[in-house]
Amino acid sequence: MARSKVELDEFIASQRTQDCFKGLPLAGKRVLDLSTVMAAPYAAAMLGDAGADVIKIENPRVPDALRTWGTLHELGIEPYHSVVGRNKFPVTINLKADEGKEIFSELIKQSDVLIDNTRLGAMDRLGFSPDHLMELNPGLIVGKVSGYGMTGPKAKQPGFGTLAEAYSGFSYLNGSLDQGPLSPPMALADLTTGIHLAYAISLAFMQQERGVRGGQVIDISLYEPLFGYLGGEFVSYKLTGENPEPIGNELRAAAPRSVYRTKDGRWIALSCSAQKPWENLAILMEQEELIQDPRFLTNTDRIKPEHRVALNEIIQEWHSTRTEAQALELFQSKGITAGPILTMENIDQDEHFRERGSVLFMEDPSTGIELEIPDVPFRMMGHQTKVRFPGLPQASANEVVYSELLGYSAQRVAELREKGAI
Repeated sequence: MARSKVELDEFIASQRTQDCFKGLPLAGKRVLDLSTVMAAPYAAAMLGDAGADVIKIENPRVPDALRTWGTLHELGIEPYHSVVGRNKFPVTINLKADEGKEIFSELIKQSDVLIDNTRLGAMDRLGFSPDHLMELNPGLIVGKVSGYGMTGPKAKQPGFGTLAEAYSGFSYLNGSLDQGPLSPPMALADLTTGIHLAYAISLAFMQQERGVRGGQVIDISLYEPLFGYLGGEFVSYKLTGENPEPIGNELRAAAPRSVYRTKDGRWIALSCSAQKPWENLAILMEQEELIQDPRFLTNTDRIKPEHRVALNEIIQEWHSTRTEAQALELFQSKGITAGPILTMENIDQDEHFRERGSVLFMEDPSTGIELEIPDVPFRMMGHQTKVRFPGLPQASANEVVYSELLGYSAQRVAELREKGAI
C-alpha cells in the first residue's frame, strides 16, 4: 500500500538513525550526489552500499533524467532509479537562487564528498569553483566526472556514455566485420566509470578528514576506464602495427572462446582457451585427434583466422546434435568451462541466483510495491554492505534532511519551497 507523505517522512527519518549505518565500513562519511543519470550516481550508490550517508541533490524544476528511463507510470515505479538511486536521500536545491547557494554551502561544510558531473565551468559560474569548495571544507573530496576529462583538447566537449564507448575503442572491437560496430545494451561506460570513481574516492578517504585535511579533486573521464580494459589490444597494436579488427563473440588472444547454438535453439558460452581445458574439450567431443592437429596444437595456432573458423565449425557441429541440457551435463561432468546464456526470465527462475541472494526482495517505500533488485555484487568478511532501500521520489527527503542537518523548521522548508530555492 502506498505511503502518505507523513509515513514516507517517518520511513526516511528511520533510515537515518545510527543503527541503520552500524557495522558498515563507510559509516560516518557523508556524500553529496549532485550528479545525474548513470556514471557518477552509480559511484554514489556504491558508497551508499558501504554505509556512506548519501544525499542526492536535484534541481527542483529538472529532476534527474534517470527517473524517466523506462518509467512504469501505471505503477509509479522508476526501475533504473530504483537501483541507481538506492540508499540515497533525495533533496532539491536551486543553485541559481541565493538561498539555494546558502543551503548548498552549509551541506558542503558537513560533508566528505561532492560527486559532480555538470559541464566543466558550470560550478565555477555558480560560485562553487574547486578553490571555493576547499575554502568551505578543506577536507572535501570532489569526484568530477566528464566525457573527456578536465584537460586536453576535448575537455569542454559534452560527453555521454555511448560516445565514450565509441571513443574508447570498445564499440568498434565489440562488433563484427560484416555488421559493423556494436554499442552495448546497457550504460557500460557509465557503470565502469562509476566503479572506478568509487574506488578512487575510497582511496582518498585514507588521507581525508572532514573540514580539516585531505581535500582534492578526482578527475575521471567516461572513456578512459573502458580504454584501460582494452590495454592489451593497444599494446599489441603499438608493437606490431596491426590494427585489431572485431571478431564478434570471440577473444582475439585465445581460442576456442565463443557462443554456440544447441539442438533445441538455446545458446551456450564456452571458453577453453588454456591448453588443458582445450584438450579436455577435444576428448569430451570424442575427437582426440584434434589435440595433435597442427592447426590446433597451441593457442598461437588456434587463433590464426582460418584455424579459428575451422575450429568453431567443429565445435558448433558438436553442439547442434545436443540439447542445452545434454551439453551442459557433459561439460559439468568433465569440468569444461561452459555455461548457459541467460535471459532476464531465465535469471528470475535460476536457483543459484536465489540461493546465493543475488536478488533482493524489498518494498518500494513510496508505492508499497514489492521490488526485486540486484544485491551488492560482493561479500566481505567482517564488514557488511547493504542495500537498505530503493530509490526514493524526488525531494522526498527535504523535510527530514534539512531539519536534521541544518535545523530548519517545517515552516522554513515550506518557505524555501515557495521561493523556488528548493
